[in-house]
Amino acid sequence: MPNKITNIQYNKGKKQDRVYVYIDNKYCASIRARTWEAFKLNIGDEISCEELKKQESFMWKNLYQNSWEEEKIRLEYVKAWLKKYISLIEVKITGFGADSNEIIEGHPEKKGEPDMTLFLKDTKTIVLFLEVTGTKYKRGNDYWVRPDKIDYIQQHKDKDIWIALHYEDDKKIIWLKPSLSKEYNYVEKNLKGAIEHYVVFNDESKEVKSSQFFKEYVENKIRNV
Repeated sequence: MPNKITNIQYNKGKKQDRVYVYIDNKYCASIRARTWEAFKLNIGDEISCEELKKQESFMWKNLYQNSWEEEKIRLEYVKAWLKKYISLIEVKITGFGADSNEIIEGHPEKKGEPDMTLFLKDTKTIVLFLEVTGTKYKRGNDYWVRPDKIDYIQQHKDKDIWIALHYEDDKKIIWLKPSLSKEYNYVEKNLKGAIEHYVVFNDESKEVKSSQFFKEYVENKIRNV
């Protein structure tokens, strides 16, 4: 049997677009549109369903293995900052796969919980949650955040969740407190051959806070616990 792509259906979602791929007139897989873009495959191209799924897994591993390794550096940097400047809290790394450099099956699809939980020292009292993100090198003067991170925060209004952005070359942490009600627009960015969606902030955005502001915010929460 030829094992050819016979149909491709595009499904546009609010936060994530997907492509439904049919091989030999049978449904094979649902693939992120940004991943599909990098495949350069079209109707009529020969590929088995098994091979397509292998290629998808292989692509994520090659595109993002370094990202998982860099993520751990960011987590340790932010954790060290918190320990140094806000001594009354303890930090627990809680995010999906946060303590591992290995790619965990399903991780790219997981709209996971924040990477860190901040506790009042020597208690189980939660002060707030922190999502840590960023890149090795800062891209211009803007700060890029994936829409699913903001979506998670807006869907969990009962939790006090912040975003910390760290860039290795800048040695600085940017603190973000997204609005719980604002509908953010995203832009498309082509990274490593895959289309990514980001919400873009800059220093003029009211969501962007200084380290001093964040420190005082946390200390005030501690006083009112």
